[in-house]
Amino acid sequence: MTIQYREGFAAALDEAVLWYTKQLEYGPEVAEALAEKFAGAVDSTVARIAAQPDAGAVWRYRRGYRFRVVEKPFHRWLLFYRRPAEDCVELVDIVRGERDLTRKPA
Repeated sequence: MTIQYREGFAAALDEAVLWYTKQLEYGPEVAEALAEKFAGAVDSTVARIAAQPDAGAVWRYRRGYRFRVVEKPFHRWLLFYRRPAEDCVELVDIVRGERDLTRKPA
């Protein structure tokens, strides 16, 4: 399975990881570890999508798009993707689930 990353996905992921690195309440080392753990949870979620691309929930606001919840403890994040071809998954966006999700991903 080929995984493609839209430019918007990469930018949103970078922004999310950066946000975690700025959580300095418990010190910079903890913030850095949290950012790494988040990135690892996203990687695991992408691997699950690659293994079972049709298992994600259908996003009713845009035909052909699905989403999966990022692994705990980051389960407030949603990873949007689509399948432009049978052997390909395109990662579209990653957002916090608290947002107004009626908007279409980039």
